[in-house]
Amino acid sequence: MKSVIKISELHLLQPLTAGRLKLKNRVVFPAHQTLLSEEGVIGPRMRAYYAERARGGVAAVIVEGGAVHDTTIKFPNYLWGHRQEIIPTYIALQKELSHYGCKTIIQLVHSGSRMSSHDSRLPLWAPSDVRSAISPEIPHVMTIEEIGDVLDGYEKSFQNAAEAGVDGIEIHAAHEYLLGQFLSPLNNLRNDEYGGSLDNRMRLLNEVVMLARKTVGDDMIVGIRINGSDLADASLDNDDYIEIAQNIEALASIDYLSISAGTSRDNHMIVPPMDTPEGLYVDYAANIRKAVTLPVMAVGRLKNPELAEEVIATGKADVVAQARALIADPFWVQKLYDQKPQQIRPCIGCNQGCFGYLYTNRPITCAVNPAVGHERTLGYGTEIPASGRHVLVVGGGPAGMEAAIAACERGLDVTLAEATNLLGGQIPLASSIDSRTELGSIIDFQISELKRLNIDIRLETTIDRTAMVAINPDTVIIATGSHPRSKPIPGDGSIHVISPIDAMKSPEVHTGKKAIIVDEVAHFPAYAPAEALMDAGANVTILTPKLFIGSLLDQATMVRTLRRLATKGIEMNPNTAVISITGGHLQLRDTLSGLERTESADVVVAAVGNKVTDGLVQETAGVFKNLKIRVVGDASAPRTILEAIREGREAGSSI
Repeated sequence: MKSVIKISELHLLQPLTAGRLKLKNRVVFPAHQTLLSEEGVIGPRMRAYYAERARGGVAAVIVEGGAVHDTTIKFPNYLWGHRQEIIPTYIALQKELSHYGCKTIIQLVHSGSRMSSHDSRLPLWAPSDVRSAISPEIPHVMTIEEIGDVLDGYEKSFQNAAEAGVDGIEIHAAHEYLLGQFLSPLNNLRNDEYGGSLDNRMRLLNEVVMLARKTVGDDMIVGIRINGSDLADASLDNDDYIEIAQNIEALASIDYLSISAGTSRDNHMIVPPMDTPEGLYVDYAANIRKAVTLPVMAVGRLKNPELAEEVIATGKADVVAQARALIADPFWVQKLYDQKPQQIRPCIGCNQGCFGYLYTNRPITCAVNPAVGHERTLGYGTEIPASGRHVLVVGGGPAGMEAAIAACERGLDVTLAEATNLLGGQIPLASSIDSRTELGSIIDFQISELKRLNIDIRLETTIDRTAMVAINPDTVIIATGSHPRSKPIPGDGSIHVISPIDAMKSPEVHTGKKAIIVDEVAHFPAYAPAEALMDAGANVTILTPKLFIGSLLDQATMVRTLRRLATKGIEMNPNTAVISITGGHLQLRDTLSGLERTESADVVVAAVGNKVTDGLVQETAGVFKNLKIRVVGDASAPRTILEAIREGREAGSSI
């Protein structure tokens, strides 16, 4: 929303009154796994995470899926919706969120065979013995008695929510969770009353829906999340889900439909990364909305106010459900109320700290918002005001800019010095290929914030010991980044070896040449130059000693990236270590068999990890006894944008 729009003109901020569903605006924070629970209940850390979004203006928080049965548990930190000890923590959350006029809706779920039994230590339950694409196990085929056990678990979970007095519950039947597995002709191969025809496959979902309304009574909101499409051949498509939605509406027990997409067969599309279109699932929701009278929530990269407004204004959906956008900026909604959309911190769709951390069993974080999961110490209002001190930040990459912003927000006088004529560090180059363009939006945001805060920015300014004396700061934050290694691969110099940065700067000079990417980082410093060179007409091969390409990317980004590289014709060879360069050839060793071979190339891109740029650190070590010096980001250790922004924010907030 580039121009100022009156609040009264924004459909996005208008209240919704649709039967029991009464929302103060049209933006909700949908359920997503955080791994912030404590002993199966909502502790202070998770409560603070949700409360930050409530304070930021969302109309409802839909709490991540709580287990309805012991066979549901799929992560170490998982909510136990079916156990009574969760009730007091529901009450505490409801009390806090309602203070901000935010509804509390509890999602309840059985994960079926989607994951593993490592945490539950019980066999996976499913309608049939069909292995989920992301599970290592064949599931146990549920008996009629066990279906009854699960229904009992749903009933206990509904009772717990009702006893706590929360505003509503949401039944998760999307993404190939158990209820979705019963719906699917690929997962459900039963020949009893729960299998076969679509009517039979809907039976368990219908029973859960009816049980929900019977258990919670007439006043509580009951919603349901279903797919708009399974995104899989021979499975359910949008037309099928229109029929399912109409069936649900006919039960007269549901208050809204939340429409997502995807199953484990394309698990990476459930949380689609930055190289996918924004709003990619809106049309599924729009088609369902045309076929029912129930309110419909749309999801799927609805991160920008312009698009979210268009979805509501054109009637494609009644509500937008934004997870990552509100992870990146909890005050996304409030900034619209304040008519300051330009101050919204953008989600960059990197999936690094949200979806990526989930699959390593670590609590949620965010590459652009270090406060995620740490709202009690880094969230809004936790900053300690300060004044009268001068902070010098050396380095204008993401770490340095974030440090400068955080320090200025506390009231400190900040000078930011950058040796080049451009802010952003390595990100402008990293975002120069089409698939990574969105990465640059966080740099644009940081630059905008520096200007809004009137921070003293000095480009083409090299800081040494003498310059520091002249500036006379009280504190120095060194964020000078990192640089390529001078001799990244042993050898005789018979093949030109360049850095990923050099490859990205001028890929066109390698048109028609054979380029080999030596990938020791399993991340985009290898894959971005590979794409840039291939797009420029080079013949590109990636070699890595690791077991597979992209092993350090989150699962969604990895799948999309490998498919894109393969589609472009880039050859990818894992288990291949580069030993040296001799006589115009790379000496290679298979890391599994030990066999050696040679490979020719015109140019080699050495993605082997950078070295810290710590000249200023060394120059000032022990010299300024009364000067506080902090080293952050790549200047401390070369890593990713997540660590850079986090350390910059922490330094600026704590000095």
